[in-house]
Amino acid sequence: MTFVLTCRPQSTPARRPLPAAHALFLAVLAGIVALWWASPARAQQTATVRRDGEPFLADSGGARLGRFAAGAAVAAGQRRGDLTAVTAEGWIIATSVQPTQENGFDLIVSREDNVRVAPNGRLVARLARNTHLDQVERRGAWVHVRRDGWIATRGLVPAPAAASAADSADSSDARIIVLRTRLQLLRGPDAPPVGTLEAGSPVRITERAGQWVRVEASGWVKASDVRGAGGDTVSAVTAADLRDSPDVWKGKVLRWPIQFIALQTADESRPDFQPGQHYILARGPAPEYAFVYIVVPPDKLAAVTRIQPLDSVTVLARVISGRSTYLANPILELVDIVP
Repeated sequence: MTFVLTCRPQSTPARRPLPAAHALFLAVLAGIVALWWASPARAQQTATVRRDGEPFLADSGGARLGRFAAGAAVAAGQRRGDLTAVTAEGWIIATSVQPTQENGFDLIVSREDNVRVAPNGRLVARLARNTHLDQVERRGAWVHVRRDGWIATRGLVPAPAAASAADSADSSDARIIVLRTRLQLLRGPDAPPVGTLEAGSPVRITERAGQWVRVEASGWVKASDVRGAGGDTVSAVTAADLRDSPDVWKGKVLRWPIQFIALQTADESRPDFQPGQHYILARGPAPEYAFVYIVVPPDKLAAVTRIQPLDSVTVLARVISGRSTYLANPILELVDIVP
């Protein structure tokens, strides 16, 4: 006897419409995903800013948020034309920002001020007034902030995720490298060691000589353990810092990259100088590029006369005054010109 098993296909039940609340949730979720996908914050690699004063833009054709300092690290993402989307973050003085709920941001810059890699640390950028920011955390008088924006692609230097000093030295485009092994830091080629750099340390290549590269590394030490020429030497200070707190910075020795404009001689119309006194008219430091006056001692005059107009030089200079009498420009005294 033969049995035949017949399988009757079941009909597919009609799809029920989604409840209104469920449908709304899915629509909002899809919108969030779309915004995230298009956002400049989808960074894929780390890069550094190539030069001082590079504009930080709100959009590819938008308002200027501020200016970056050379060497500032950013997270780089998608490109659009000649621009690259970046995410920058750092620390800003709490008194320079105010709470806001505009455009989904937490803070707004109430006065133009600096963002630094850490409280009182190296300069990242100088932000314009009314720039909106995301707050990450607060620590005492400082606020950790973040902002997405755009920068000219030519103004960025990609930073390899991992490379050795020897590998990076073979590339003409190398600037930032990460050490694979612990290395001795030498005073010069074949010179005695002055310290060590640990594996994983990021360093900047500043010069090449045959099989050697000169590197610049950053880190932290106690302020009481370091001294500069004639006092503590500070590099992460702008002209605005001097104008805002002239008494704090008076007498401090600053390491400043400046643009030399001219060597001038003071007359009776300059109450901040002695008649006949020589001083440098300069702009700096980046990213503000404010005008500054640097008094030139007689023993430094010959070296200054060799500087050409618009040359970029780094100086050690002691703060005389944070604000000049008429134009409120900082006045410093030249200590040395850094080679």
